[in-house]
Amino acid sequence: MEHRKVSRLLMLAGVIAVLGGGYLFFVDAPMASLRYRELMPEYAYLFIPALVFLWVIGLIYLAAMADYFRVCRRIGQDRSFCPENDRSLSRIARLLIGAAAIWLLGIPLGLLLGLGIGVWTAVFALAAAASAAMGMLALGLSRLLKRATEMKEENDLTV
Repeated sequence: MEHRKVSRLLMLAGVIAVLGGGYLFFVDAPMASLRYRELMPEYAYLFIPALVFLWVIGLIYLAAMADYFRVCRRIGQDRSFCPENDRSLSRIARLLIGAAAIWLLGIPLGLLLGLGIGVWTAVFALAAAASAAMGMLALGLSRLLKRATEMKEENDLTV
């Protein structure tokens, strides 16, 4: 069955994304924060708040990935056009747009804490843009899927 193969490939991509994101948020970011704390002791007080900030965003992405895996599982069950997938994609969109807002909120917060404009502002802005773009894509797919589900249900009733 073709839908099962697609589902497995999507799941594999999701596993790679979760492993990469998990490493970035929960291994690499703490290690980099420790290095920065040693290099710039005047900002050592930001170590824990910065990690909490990043971990909150990481957990939001993880919640979005949980819905992604639910969609992949339904595709494997040949249930691509169902209301549950529409709801999952809508939830993914809200989570990603929320993560984008948190990234953006981090910029003025960091400036207020005296960090100054630096590479971190560009990283935060790019992460916000990527999250917002993916969120809008998920929202658009959700709307298309909702319409396709309605058409499928109408078609099923006709037959």
